[in-house]
Amino acid sequence: MRKDVTQDKSVISDILDRAEVVWLALSDKDGPYCVPVNFARDGDTLYIHSGMKGRKAACLNSGAPLAFSAAVDIELRTSDENACKWGYRFRSIMGGGTPRALDGDDRMRALDRITRKYAGRELPYNEQVLGITAVYAIDITSATARIK
Repeated sequence: MRKDVTQDKSVISDILDRAEVVWLALSDKDGPYCVPVNFARDGDTLYIHSGMKGRKAACLNSGAPLAFSAAVDIELRTSDENACKWGYRFRSIMGGGTPRALDGDDRMRALDRITRKYAGRELPYNEQVLGITAVYAIDITSATARIK
């Protein structure tokens, strides 16, 4: 493993807890694609929501393995000396997981977790919107962090 890569769960958790967006890498009959999503984490599980129809929902409903990534502390590094010295400092995570649809109380707990992450508190939901919202748990099967 590279010297700037770690499997330390505390580093991985810190990055995931501070990240505002996770990028999901999904694949279907039309090929691979990547989509940013809001999310929350609890232990080795990520929680996301989606519309019930569309490409993302179809991929998640299939239960097929997916990949994800996120980054924090992104800072441009520049140089007047050489273009090759330009780049970024960052802390990132990449991993894989398996999605599963949630329902009942598990679904509402996941939505509340996402709401608390972004709003800092629980908020009421619009029942019409809840009726067309799917909620998924992504069980993390692998993850590494890179500190550069």
